Amino acid sequence: MYKQVVAAIKNGRSPYLFTGIEGEKMGMIAVRDGEAVYGDESLIQTVNETTLPCVRDGVLGERIITPPHLILCGAGHVSVFTAKIAKMVGFRVTVIDERTDFANADRFPDADTILNLPFAEALNRIREPNAYYVIVTRGHKDDNLCLRTILQKPYTYCGMIGSRSKIKVVFDDLITQGYSEDKLKTVHSPIGLSIGAVTPEEIAVCIVGEMIQVKNAEKRGSEWDQALCDAVENIGEPYAMVTLIEKKGSAPRSAGARMIVKRDGTIISSIGGGFGEYEASQYAVGMLTNGSRVKRYICRMNNREAADAGMVCGGEIDILIQITEA
Repeated sequence: MYKQVVAAIKNGRSPYLFTGIEGEKMGMIAVRDGEAVYGDESLIQTVNETTLPCVRDGVLGERIITPPHLILCGAGHVSVFTAKIAKMVGFRVTVIDERTDFANADRFPDADTILNLPFAEALNRIREPNAYYVIVTRGHKDDNLCLRTILQKPYTYCGMIGSRSKIKVVFDDLITQGYSEDKLKTVHSPIGLSIGAVTPEEIAVCIVGEMIQVKNAEKRGSEWDQALCDAVENIGEPYAMVTLIEKKGSAPRSAGARMIVKRDGTIISSIGGGFGEYEASQYAVGMLTNGSRVKRYICRMNNREAADAGMVCGGEIDILIQITEA
């Protein structure tokens, strides 16, 4: 059923996942993808989907959203570093530029996809609900074309590089074409956090920083990053799925964060790092060895224990570990 979740994500959908966390149903799963339901349908009846993620009557309910996808319009120097940093923090990356001497695998080794096509044609091929568009083309004409195309699509983030005078020219032209000022206010331009960035590397930092700020400002669902999706789809052995149910204190991740633990202790993705993640991974390896199927426990660390472990302060995380088949 985890593979059903990944299949839905790959097709641009946002399935619902319900996990039993108490009693006889602990560890049981149900997935709803559109009208189709997989698994124990009784789990679905207890959760109000308008308040996800939430726990109710022993069930964790979540809406799984696609991993954030950065689409770079333009393949200049800023794009090179933006692609690299975005990939480091978990974005899928697509680069669009019909100039093959700019947009190629040698310059963009971290890109998942490179489209050597005219901007409008490439953008019209993209069907991505969790899209982050960054417009860094070589001139007003292409900026205008890209922005006009993107504004007709769903997106989580849209930013355009340029001086205020250049931005005004583009926006004024779009207004004459019928685009509303309210719609244009959704565009981050000038792009990026205001940190005094000057070099291409610094500008890339401020762009990705703003994208992260937008991504984390509103909890729209549980994100499964690309590494987690790839592991679910391709792992060829039993593994432990570790799910964060609830946190208190300084734990960095929220309900729905997941990681996979393999028998050799390899960890894929993260539930927040630190002592809690380490302890969960040790439990998971033990369960894979001794044949246990499901376990729920609370990892607590007070401020003194946290200081002894080199952390700033303590916290509490409620964790579910499920052993799955390959």
